[in-house]
Amino acid sequence: MISEMIRKRIAEQALCGTGWRYDWQQILQKKKLTLAFIGGSVTQGYANGDVYKEPYPVLVKQALEEQGTEVEEWICAAPGMNCMVGTLLCDDFILAKKPDLVFVEFAINETTLRPSVHAFESLLRKLVTADPAPAVCIVVLRNMSGYSCETYMAPIADYYGLPAIVLRKGLDPVLEEGTLRWTDYADEESHPNPDGHRLLADCVLHLLDEAKKAEEPADLPIPAPWLGAPFLKMRYFTPEMLPGVQTDSPIVRKDNWAFPHAFRIHPETGDWTLTLTAESLVLYYEIHSLPEYGDCEILLDGKPMKQPILHGNSIYGWGNIFHCTVFTAQEPETHTVTLRPVDGAFFITGAGICGFVPAENPTASEGKSS
Repeated sequence: MISEMIRKRIAEQALCGTGWRYDWQQILQKKKLTLAFIGGSVTQGYANGDVYKEPYPVLVKQALEEQGTEVEEWICAAPGMNCMVGTLLCDDFILAKKPDLVFVEFAINETTLRPSVHAFESLLRKLVTADPAPAVCIVVLRNMSGYSCETYMAPIADYYGLPAIVLRKGLDPVLEEGTLRWTDYADEESHPNPDGHRLLADCVLHLLDEAKKAEEPADLPIPAPWLGAPFLKMRYFTPEMLPGVQTDSPIVRKDNWAFPHAFRIHPETGDWTLTLTAESLVLYYEIHSLPEYGDCEILLDGKPMKQPILHGNSIYGWGNIFHCTVFTAQEPETHTVTLRPVDGAFFITGAGICGFVPAENPTASEGKSS
């Protein structure tokens, strides 16, 4: 069990600041706050094959309500979710709710490679440039082995003037001195236990308490991208919405709150092709370890891509969503992407498109719903 004193100490040390962008007095004096949380399995509350009823977002809501604040809460989170999925879903599941505050948690679901930095910054810029724009707070976690994307997430948060919680700064000292064990915080490699969620909630609540003391915000414009935000304008196209698709593959139902339908591509139904004009195209697909799931060859304008096979069957899959960046450009370009099934069923759950240019005579998807 983590004592209240240790939770308080960790929360104080984990806070990297309340940022310089927001008028916290105006935000936090509202009688009703709308909070949104976007992230992976930790934010969802997943651990040991189950989902806790009171993950840290729920505990934050409960604490604020006990203080007399009415709270509306939205959680957009799932095991395996990364920033590219978050960017795709952000408009419909976060910004559409017009939140006052958004907490972003992806530090143990991302890589430290350039594409992940682009995805993270694209998500942040989508949030900070929204109208109206919420206050954005970064929650940087670590796993048992110490893995985290702190190396770029914390600097980007600072660059944009955003508040940040970096768990390592508070947790590592008590682990190193033996005051706390990892098993006091977590059930497994990455997922907090109920005490761990209480700790994370305390970190968020401490941030809000300190924000009430913050000085007036700096009147500065949103800076140029830190590295790049190529997916800032991404729009979510469901299978039913996708234009320019030629296929006999049916659209089938899926048990996924964010991706309820998918094209089922199979050798029996042949190739799936999509022709469109846009700045970028990202395809999202489901992976699973079940034997009926298979792989697809992917071709761009008739030529195999650098990574020519998309693996829908994986020992690491449980129905989670992967993505493939098919092309990116500074200006709209016309391309044709072909998915050629290799074996088993392959499920395209949707697409993220930036800078889409409708065809003069757009054709609806020819997939058949089932």
